[in-house]
Amino acid sequence: MRTDDKKQSVITLGSHIEFFYKKPDELPEGFMDEICKMVEAGGAVDPKYIRFNLERAYLIGYAMENGQIAGNSCLKHPRNEFIQRLKKMTGLDFSHFVERGYTSVRPQYRAMGIGTKLLEGLTKRTGNYKIFSIIGEDNPATQKIALRNKTRKVTVYYSEKVGKNLGVWMPEHMIDETCNVNL
Repeated sequence: MRTDDKKQSVITLGSHIEFFYKKPDELPEGFMDEICKMVEAGGAVDPKYIRFNLERAYLIGYAMENGQIAGNSCLKHPRNEFIQRLKKMTGLDFSHFVERGYTSVRPQYRAMGIGTKLLEGLTKRTGNYKIFSIIGEDNPATQKIALRNKTRKVTVYYSEKVGKNLGVWMPEHMIDETCNVNL
């Protein structure tokens, strides 16, 4: 529970969450800055390209409660350099995919299903794209969200850049013989 200073009342945290899915240029003023800060605060990604990738994303999903962003995620167009590096390490071509990523949920909103709902909503809105995501093998929390979203690990590779094993995950209904993935 927390106080709602605007309405002079007490609210139950998570009881009034709304979900939105927008193109980057449709975000309300200041939201891009706030989302970038949330992603960077998570510490799981290189901050060098966060804003660049989000400004060019296919779609950004975010959850709001009482005027505050509770969580966010996106479908981004991966940079060509990343697609080429991924192909070299895995043998898989993701050049016509969007990458699901940058999922951040504020600590007080964790374990409420926000990450899961954001990913479900983004997956429903992919248009003609297939989705992949990169999840560290040492990140069981994100792997659990992926599994709840009927997403499956299709391969694992070692990234010298981050110094650890990373998994490539895809929604089960998007995995087929055209992915050239041995399952």
